[in-house]
This record gives sequence, C-alpha cells and structure tokens, in this order.
Amino acid sequence: MQIDTVPSVCPMCGRSGVLVFRVLHHLICAYVGPDYDFAPTLKGYACPKCRRDIVSDDRTCEVVGASARCSSCHKEMVIAPQAQGIGAGSS
Repeated sequence: MQIDTVPSVCPMCGRSGVLVFRVLHHLICAYVGPDYDFAPTLKGYACPKCRRDIVSDDRTCEVVGASARCSSCHKEMVIAPQAQGIGAGSS
C-alpha cells in the first residue's frame, strides 16, 4: 500500500502509533529494505544480506525512500516520494 502523506493514524485500523522508517539501499549487494533490517554493530550497522559493516556517511549505502508501519496492526505502507519531499523538480 502506498500513501500520499505521512499518517498520524493507521489507514488500515485507525489507531495512532504509526512509525516512519528510512528505506536503505546497500549498493554493494543491492539489498533494499527498512533501516530496522540493518542490525546495530560496534562500527555502525550490518547489512542483512551480505553482513558487511556500514558506517556513518558510508558511500555504499543510500536512503532511497521511507516506509511506515503501524505499531498496533503491524501493516506496512510505502510513503509516496512527494510526501517525503522527493518529486519532480526537486533536487
């Protein structure tokens, strides 16, 4: 499900408690997923696919979007690029 705005309540169950997460792309192995998939390590984070360390400002990992998850019903939603400030004409 894609939503056009960052919700204050879940569009599925109507409860509050929607959490927003960054969607990351690890360029080395092409893994794309929410930031909670990347396990914390002593150096930063570990990619869930290739297990390599990702450190702060690592050029091998980029933020490609955002997703939201309801803390009550656990449904996940993709947040539209325009709601994230990413869209045609933006830089």
